[in-house]
Amino acid sequence: MKRAIIIASALAFAFSGVQAQSVLSVIKSEKKKASLEKNAPTLRNYLKSRKQALEAWNAIPASELQPVTLTANVVAKNRAGYRELRVREFHYIGDCGYTDGGQDVGVETQTTAAAVFASDLADSYINQAALAGIDIDSLTIEIHGQPDKQPTNRVRYNRNFIYTIYIDSPASDAELERLAELAEENSSVVTLIKQAVTVPVSIVYKHSSRERTVEGSTLAGLREYIHGKRQAWLAREAARSSQPSQPKAPTSGPWATVFPNGVRQLTVNEKYHIVHDNPAYLGGTNLGLTSRENALGVLGTCLTHIAEGQAAQLNLDIDSLRVQVEGEWDPRAGRNGFETEPITPQNLRVTLFVTTPETFATVQKWIDQTESVCPMYNVFKDTQTFEHRIVRVKRK
Repeated sequence: MKRAIIIASALAFAFSGVQAQSVLSVIKSEKKKASLEKNAPTLRNYLKSRKQALEAWNAIPASELQPVTLTANVVAKNRAGYRELRVREFHYIGDCGYTDGGQDVGVETQTTAAAVFASDLADSYINQAALAGIDIDSLTIEIHGQPDKQPTNRVRYNRNFIYTIYIDSPASDAELERLAELAEENSSVVTLIKQAVTVPVSIVYKHSSRERTVEGSTLAGLREYIHGKRQAWLAREAARSSQPSQPKAPTSGPWATVFPNGVRQLTVNEKYHIVHDNPAYLGGTNLGLTSRENALGVLGTCLTHIAEGQAAQLNLDIDSLRVQVEGEWDPRAGRNGFETEPITPQNLRVTLFVTTPETFATVQKWIDQTESVCPMYNVFKDTQTFEHRIVRVKRK
C-alpha cells in the first residue's frame, strides 16, 4: 500500500496531547547556556555509536551466538489486585480504573501493548538510520488501533494499528519513507504481531481450603479482591442495562520517544511511563527491559487481568494467581546458515499458577473463558495490519 508522507512545518513539538518540555533554563544568557551545552549528547551523535555497535554485532559469526529463553512473570498482588510484571531486574505495575474494580495505580494493558509496538518500531527506525548514516535529531512514534473496516465477530480489542512517525531530520522525504519501510520489516515485535500465533496455555493447579482463616485484622488476600471486583462488575452491568452507553471522548494514543542516549520512554494513558533500552551489544546501556521482552509481558498482564475479571463474573474463590510467559529468541537469525530463522520470538507459551478451592474442572472452564475474551491473547492469535504516516517536526 502506498503511504503518503505528511510534511508539517511545526516550530514546536506538539501533537495529540504530547507536549515537549525544554530543560529548565537556570542560566540567563543564551550564549553562556549554548557554550555549556555544546558538548551535550544528541540523538544525532548517538546514531554514530549505535552504528558502530550494530556493525560489530552483525560481524559476530553465528557459531559464537546461541538462542535464549525470554521470560516474563506477572503476579496478581493479593488484596490490591493490581498486576506486577517482572522481566529480569525490571518491573512495573498494571492496573485498571475504579469502575472495573481497580485503583488506577498503573498502566492499562491494551494501551501499554500499543506503546510497546511503537517502541520497537522506533528502535528499529533508529537502527536503520544508524546503518544508513542518516541524521535524526528527534523521533517519537504515536500509535492507535483501528476498528475493523467490516463488522466481525472478533473479540473487541485494539488492532489494525496506524502509527505516526514524528521526526526532525535533514533527510529527504524518500529517505525517511524508506527508513520507515525497513524499520517495519526489521521490527521483531511488529513482525510477530502481524502473524497469527497460537500460544498454548497450561495450568499448574494447587488446591486450597474453602474455609480459611485470614491472619490479622485485615482482609489481605486475592480472594477478597476478586469478590470486590465482582461488586464493581455487577454495578457496571446494572448501570449499563438502565442507561444507554455513551461514546468515549477521543484521546491521544500512547507514544514512544527516543532520548539522546537511545533509551525509549513509553507514555501510557497520558500519565505513566515505562523505560525501554537495549543491551550493550545492541548499542544500549541496559537501563530498561527490551520491547521484545515487554511484548511477552503485556500478554501476561492481560491474561492476568482478564482472569481476575472472569473469576469475579463466575464468583470464584481465587487465593493466588501468577502467569509466566516464555518464548525463544534466536540472535543468529539472518546470519550464514540461519537465513530462514525468524527474527521474532518463537515457541511462545503461557503457564498459569493458580491456588484455589475450586475444582480443576472449574478452573479449566475459567481459563478457557479467559482466553476467549482476553484482548492481547487475541491480538497474538489473529493477524494484524500496520500503516504509517510521517510528520516532520522541529523541537524548540
